[in-house]
Amino acid sequence: MQFVVFWNINWLKQRLRKKPLSGRETYLYTLCWLALLTLGFFSESTHDNFSHSGWLEAIECSAPFIAIFYVWLCNGGRQGEQFWTRLISIGWVVTMRMLVFSLPLFLILALAPIEQSDLIFESVATLVGLFIIWRLGSHIEGLREVNMTKKTSL
Repeated sequence: MQFVVFWNINWLKQRLRKKPLSGRETYLYTLCWLALLTLGFFSESTHDNFSHSGWLEAIECSAPFIAIFYVWLCNGGRQGEQFWTRLISIGWVVTMRMLVFSLPLFLILALAPIEQSDLIFESVATLVGLFIIWRLGSHIEGLREVNMTKKTSL
């Protein structure tokens, strides 16, 4: 049995259509997320002399709240099903895919001798995060539409 899907989002979506994730599967996805977030905390530079611009900081601070609300709406709001398990599992796969696709871009930016490279790097990271949120919402909305089609055909 496959517990944590790293790439195949179609397999995961088919699995979620059949039945909700078990407690063990939800735990494993949550554990993977926490491990990724923990690694992210240690990657910060201790000699960071880059000061964030106001608009970028506002987007970064509000993004998690807006993202959860957006995905909740894509899941059907109050009528939605399995919100947290879908958010955690599909969010994991979408994030892993985006990390792979955006890694070359981040490597180029990290090595670029541009004076404004910190601002560019931070801006690109914010845009990638917003793209992840959009893709997550579209995948979850696709699940909801399939479930609604099944219910109306019964």
